[in-house]
Amino acid sequence: MKRKQKTNMKIKNYVLVIFLMLFSTKEIAAQNDTIAQQRTARKMLRQGNELYKKQQFTDASVSYQKALGSNSNYDKATYNLGNALYQSKNFKEAIPQYELTTKTATDKFTKAEAFHNLGNAMMESKNYQGAVDSYKNALRNNPNDDETRYNLAVAQSLLDKEKKDNKGTKNSRQLFKLIKDIIMTTA
Repeated sequence: MKRKQKTNMKIKNYVLVIFLMLFSTKEIAAQNDTIAQQRTARKMLRQGNELYKKQQFTDASVSYQKALGSNSNYDKATYNLGNALYQSKNFKEAIPQYELTTKTATDKFTKAEAFHNLGNAMMESKNYQGAVDSYKNALRNNPNDDETRYNLAVAQSLLDKEKKDNKGTKNSRQLFKLIKDIIMTTA
C-alpha cells in the first residue's frame, strides 16, 4: 500500500515538474519576444534620429512610427515623431504626439519640452488659447525657461488681438443688423 502511494506521489511530482517546465517556457518566450520588440524599437528610433539629423523629416517620421509599432509605450519615439511632424509642417498631426508625451513623461524637463513644443504647434495652428495654456504648463515644469516665457507673451498678445478683432467683428454685425432693421421698418 505504501509503495502504491509513493508511486502515485512520484507521478504527481513528475506531472507537476512537466507542467511547470511548459508554463515557464511560454513565459520565457514571451519575455524574449518583448525584448526583441524593444530592440527593434530602439533600432528604429536611432534610424529616425539619423534621418532627422539629415533633415529628412518625413522618412524620420516613418521610422519613429515603426518604433512605436514595435513598442507603443516608447516615449522618446512619440516625442521625436512629434518633432519630425512639426518640422514637416504637419502641425495638427504633431499636436497629439506632444499631448501624449506630456501625459506619459516622468521627468519635469521632458514634460516642459513637450508642453513648449505643443505650444509652438498650437501657435502655428492659430490656436492661441491652447498655446497660452501649453506655455503656462511648460513654465510650471521649468520656470527658468526664458524662451517659453517669451513665447507665452507673444501667444497672449495674439490671443488678445484675436479677441479684440472678434469683438469688433461682432459689433460690426450688430450695427449692420440694426441698420438693416431700421431700413426694413421705414420701407
